[in-house]
Amino acid sequence: MDTFDKLLELNKDLLQAQLKVIHRYQQKSPEEQKKIKRTSKLDIVEDLLSSSEEPLHISRIISLARDEFNVILERDSVVSALTKKIRSGGRFVRVAPNTFSLKR
Repeated sequence: MDTFDKLLELNKDLLQAQLKVIHRYQQKSPEEQKKIKRTSKLDIVEDLLSSSEEPLHISRIISLARDEFNVILERDSVVSALTKKIRSGGRFVRVAPNTFSLKR
């Protein structure tokens, strides 16, 4: 790859990052952006599940957390925490292998 190709690739990456930010701000009102400041990762999972109309697989939960909250969740850690909450009768239910929903 020559210098020109590298420059084109850099510009492409920068523009894609800018478009993601623009898209994120178009989708959320300022009030919704304030809600994003949560500390608990299970609270983030709960927000994602409550805004979804169907149960979500752990891979989708991790992807949405990264895209919407700019938070990187560790798969094993989140599954473990969700399983503990389910066993204790918490706010989550497992509807299929590694697929979760909120209790209704």
